[in-house]
Amino acid sequence: MTILNGVDIVKITRIEGLINKNKDAFLNKVFTKEEIEYIKGKNYSPQTIAGLYAAKEAISKLLGTGIGKLNFKHMEIVHNQRGKPQVLLHERGKEIAKDLNIKDIQISISHEREYAIAYAVGEASKKEEALLVPEKIKNILPKRKKDSHKGTYGRVGIIAGQEGMTGAAYLSTMAALRTGSGLVYSICPSSISHILAIKLIEAIIKPVEDKGCGHFIYDSLDEVLRIIEDMDVVALGPGIGLSSDTSGMVKEILLKYEKPLVLDADGLNCLAQIGLDLLNKRKAPTIITPHPGEFSRLIGVETKEIQKKRIEYSRQIANRYNITVVLKGTGTVVASPRGEVYVNTTGNPGMATAGSGDVLTGVIVSLLGQGIGPYESAVLAVYLHGLAGDLARDKKGEYGMVARDILEHIPDSIIALDSSGKVL
Repeated sequence: MTILNGVDIVKITRIEGLINKNKDAFLNKVFTKEEIEYIKGKNYSPQTIAGLYAAKEAISKLLGTGIGKLNFKHMEIVHNQRGKPQVLLHERGKEIAKDLNIKDIQISISHEREYAIAYAVGEASKKEEALLVPEKIKNILPKRKKDSHKGTYGRVGIIAGQEGMTGAAYLSTMAALRTGSGLVYSICPSSISHILAIKLIEAIIKPVEDKGCGHFIYDSLDEVLRIIEDMDVVALGPGIGLSSDTSGMVKEILLKYEKPLVLDADGLNCLAQIGLDLLNKRKAPTIITPHPGEFSRLIGVETKEIQKKRIEYSRQIANRYNITVVLKGTGTVVASPRGEVYVNTTGNPGMATAGSGDVLTGVIVSLLGQGIGPYESAVLAVYLHGLAGDLARDKKGEYGMVARDILEHIPDSIIALDSSGKVL
C-alpha cells in the first residue's frame, strides 16, 4: 500500500478578486451545479469558495496531474450530514484514480487568517496482477478427488536434522505438508526429537537412536530402514551433517530403499565422498538438488565452469546416472534422464537465504509422493518454490525475507495455478 497526498494553499483575497471580476463565469468554470448550490447557501463566502478551490488543487496534485490534464469539474466536493467534505471523482478523475488503484480520497479544509488550506490523502493499494502460468506447469498438478483421504496423497519420510540443524528438518517437513502431502514423517536423531515434536504438530515424529551424540549414527541404520519401508517416498539429507556415520547411512539407504528418493544438502556431500556411480545401482527414481558448489563436488568440475554451462552439465549427469537433476540458482535447471530440460522463471535474489533449499526439498518430495513423475515433480516444485519466494518478497522485501516466509506462501503459489491466474 502507498499513501499519496496533495496540499494546496489559496489566498482568500485572490478568490475575492475573481468573484468581483466575473463571479458567474468563475463559478461555472470551476464548480459543479451542486457545488454552486452549496456556495450559494453559504452566501458566496470567499472563505468557502477558496476552501473548495484549494481542495480541488490538492486532489489534482495527489492524482499526479495538477489542473490542466484534469478539469476542475472532474473533482467534486460534497458534504455529508455533519458537514464533513467528501470527494467525488468524475470522468478523467475517476480514470486516473482507477489507474493508480486509489479506492478512497480523504480531504481536509481549514482556514488560517487570509489563507484557505486543503490537504488530500489517498491510499493506493497494489493492483491484483495476472500471472501467466505456463500451460505445461498448470497441468501438472491434478485436481483432488472428492472421495480421497490422507493416504491418497502420499506417505512421505524426511530424514533430516541434527543438533544445531533442527531448522532443516522443520522447513522440509512443513514444506511437504504445505504442498499437500497426506502424511509426513520427520525421521530425526532422538536427541532433537523433543524440539521437532513441539514445532511440527501436524507431522509424525520418528526419533532414531543416536546414543546422545545429536546426529544420525550408522548403528541405527536398520531402524531407519524399518521406518521408511512403508513410505511412498523419502527425502534424505537436509542438515544431517557429514561424517563416516552419515556417509555410510546414505550409501545403504540409496542401495536398499527401492522407491523414489530426493537427495539434498548433506546427503549430496556424502554422495560426493561415495561416488556418483552408486546412483546407477538404484532401482527407483532419484532426484538430486545441488546448488552449484555441491554440484562441483559431485562431478569434479569447477563451479565457474558449471555456471557457464548449467544446462549442458545438468543434462549430461541426468542422462549418465539415470536421475533427475535440479541445479539450483538463478534460472534453476531441471534435467531428466530422457534429455528433457526446464529452466525456471520464478524466484528472486531474496531467496538466497538459509533454509530456502530445505523448503524446496519438501515441495519436491511432496509432489513425488502424490504420484507425480520425478521430472514433472521437480519442474512444478521449482516453479512453485520460486513463486512463493516472489510472493514473500512482495510482503517482506528481498533483504528481510527468510525461508519461513517462502514456506508460508507455498499455498498461495499453488492457488495461483488455478485457471483464474490471479495472485492475491
